[in-house]
Amino acid sequence: MATILRRSSALAPRPDSIPLALALTDRQGHAADLSRAYIGKALGGDDRPGSLHLLMAAGGDGTSLELVSTLMELEPEQRSRFLVLRLPFGTGNDGSEGRDLVESLGRLLGPCGLRSSPAIKCTPAASGGHEPFWAFNIASLGLDAYVARMTNRLKSLFPGDSYKLWVDLSTVLYDRIFHVAPMDITALDAAGAKVRELRKPCLLVAVGASGDRQYGSNKRILPDEDNVCAIAETGLLNKLKWKSRIERGLHRGLPIVDLFSASRLVVEYGDRLLAQADGEVVELGPADFPFTVEVLPDSYDVLVPESP
Repeated sequence: MATILRRSSALAPRPDSIPLALALTDRQGHAADLSRAYIGKALGGDDRPGSLHLLMAAGGDGTSLELVSTLMELEPEQRSRFLVLRLPFGTGNDGSEGRDLVESLGRLLGPCGLRSSPAIKCTPAASGGHEPFWAFNIASLGLDAYVARMTNRLKSLFPGDSYKLWVDLSTVLYDRIFHVAPMDITALDAAGAKVRELRKPCLLVAVGASGDRQYGSNKRILPDEDNVCAIAETGLLNKLKWKSRIERGLHRGLPIVDLFSASRLVVEYGDRLLAQADGEVVELGPADFPFTVEVLPDSYDVLVPESP
């Protein structure tokens, strides 16, 4: 923070004032409520004509998810009046604009612009009763959703990051708690053409808003340009042998790993299964399938440094 204060104090005064509102959250879902209230006020005409509104989330992945999900409730023309800056204040900051405050807040200390970012829409079958939900970094099915569930539960009792602990435990326990059944996955490109079909039991399937994405506090599940990773069920010895490579993003080429690119996945499954969207977990049952995961380009705007 001292670096940010030193850099900001060296800037020339702004020619015009900028209205600023600060709101503090005190419960799950509060960030979404506050965002809707502010967005409603802005769209109700309480602003200057042609102005842009910067929505800043100072929290973890859950806070960021709530804020940006409220933007996705708007029509595209309304959404274009807002842009996002997510500050890394949580135990997990995989979706933030930077891994530290110097990088993220530094975007406000020089010329800046906006960049359109993709969103991930997760749609369970209507027969299951679940509403569609959003992710903006990674959505996934299987083992890592179980890790996220257990991490969230432990965090509610003991503050801190227990993700690594639950990764280690889940490597041994997951398929004893959740039956890993054959999964049918059809992957499509943006034009609707089929790019991949998988028919096998999978420990996890992860879909990123793009390639080169991480979750679980820096675990590089999507280590390069491909945005889909499917990891097949295997024996315990193989899990232990390959776990470190997967955590470090060195899993391309492993016999249990499929890495490829797709715009939409349609998943069929006949058992219960956990899904996670940026760390928030939903339990799915057979009635929730087919389950569709779709990457929607140019969905919302993010504050970025202006290119030199």
